Amino acid sequence: MDAAALPPDTEAIWREQYELAKRAVKEHDPGALFRGPRREGEHRYAVAIDDGSKLWLTLVIRRSERGDCYVSVPRDSTPWNPHASYHADGAFHHKSYDMKLTREKRQPLDKFTGTEHLGSFFGHGAGTAICDPAAFTSVLTIPPGILEPRHGCVLVDLVAPGTAPAVHHRQVPGLRILKEETYHHRTPGVVVAVAAQDRFVAAWRDS
Repeated sequence: MDAAALPPDTEAIWREQYELAKRAVKEHDPGALFRGPRREGEHRYAVAIDDGSKLWLTLVIRRSERGDCYVSVPRDSTPWNPHASYHADGAFHHKSYDMKLTREKRQPLDKFTGTEHLGSFFGHGAGTAICDPAAFTSVLTIPPGILEPRHGCVLVDLVAPGTAPAVHHRQVPGLRILKEETYHHRTPGVVVAVAAQDRFVAAWRDS
């Protein structure tokens, strides 16, 4: 950009914000929690953005040893920490800023039938941490530009064997599913899908 065309002090303000962001990344790596060996019986699934040189982590699903399912959206050092959890006894909640926004009692995992929707997760962008594929059971990769903050999302569902996610949970207005993976390492299985606006889907398929 032409610095002469900017309002006074703009360059200094931008530089200050850049240095603050750089220090925050150095002090807090949101991907650090998902590196290293998995516990016996634990499974981790990642959604990562492949920019051609690195994989950028943008969402993680973790199945614990007893089957609990946690959906995390790794972000910076702020207290935001958005995530959802479905526990073995059927307790389900969405949490943000350490506050439970949704609290429900659903079916226990040892008597699971049909399907349960865990949410449609927006607000991604370019990813916030380096993804180490060795730390995950499987990684679903997508190109940059698909998960735009307001124009793309990740859908997560639990499904019993032989069952598909509920149709009404897949019909996000204005979006189409671009890529989907089903993981049956535990019962119920996990279905992870990336949905985007039609123009992003068309551009990806034409590339």
